[in-house]
Amino acid sequence: MKIWEVHASLGHAPIRTTPDGDADVGGLLLSEKAYLLVMRVMRPHELAQLVEAEGPAGAAERLIGMLAGDGVDGTGRTLAMGRTRLGEPILRRSDEPAPAEAGRWRP
Repeated sequence: MKIWEVHASLGHAPIRTTPDGDADVGGLLLSEKAYLLVMRVMRPHELAQLVEAEGPAGAAERLIGMLAGDGVDGTGRTLAMGRTRLGEPILRRSDEPAPAEAGRWRP
């Protein structure tokens, strides 16, 4: 069970899991690592309110701006826009490989 499924089951926010295993918060897609990074600065219901108020694209821009710089975990990890395997926009943590790159063999 993903952490956002626990949050959703507790009634914190309307969050679901996509077929690819990512979080979908009102149309805003986040990878698991991006979701955990966002949870360091806001609670699930705050994230859902942000997406409802600004829409998925506006919320993504706001989150990228909030977590810019050194990052919230002191490692410099931030958020970046990416694409799912189906080409949909998704927020990923800046150090995550794109899905197409994840399966490639590197010598």
